[in-house]
Formats: sequence, structure tokens, C-alpha cells
Amino acid sequence: MFRDDQEKEKEIEPLNDNEGRILAEQIPAKDSQEIIKVAEKLSSIISPYFIVIVGLYLFDDNFFLGAILILVGIFSLLNISWQDIYSWLEKVKEFFNLNEKER
Repeated sequence: MFRDDQEKEKEIEPLNDNEGRILAEQIPAKDSQEIIKVAEKLSSIISPYFIVIVGLYLFDDNFFLGAILILVGIFSLLNISWQDIYSWLEKVKEFFNLNEKER
């Protein structure tokens, strides 16, 4: 038990620069994994909104690029993948092919 405490203290020792100032503290592996998971969740929440806002800003200057960014942001907000879009387009294509065969 005493040995584990010493190892933890070594992991948490601060990093110093040449003048003795603390640059950053080392974070234990478990905590860093939790921080990474939280950052990934925040990024997945914030990035679609950022993409849509940039698309809206560019929409006036460059319609095509703005429209693409807006669509990509909306698709990621709604958790729609390219495979979902492709399967939906295939269903629409099959629907129109069935109508042509009935005539």
C-alpha cells in the first residue's frame, strides 16, 4: 500500500521549467482518459453547431460552400450518416423504377 502511494506521488509531480515555475501537473492515466472522453463528448455536441454557423456566415459570399456546410452540420446534428442518405436515395430510386414498370 505504501508503495502505491509513492507511485501516485511520482505520477502527480508538477513539471517545472528552468526558472522553477510550474508548467503543468502530470495527470494520472485514468483521469486523462476521463478528460479525453469528456472532451470528445463536448466536441461532438459543439462542432455541428459551429459548422452550421460557419455555413450561414459563408452562405452570402459563397452559396455552394455555405449550403454544403449547413447540410453537413444538420446531418451531424441529426446523426444522419452518408450510408443513411445513400439507402434513402436507393429507396427513392426503387420507388420510381416500380412506377415505370407498372405502366
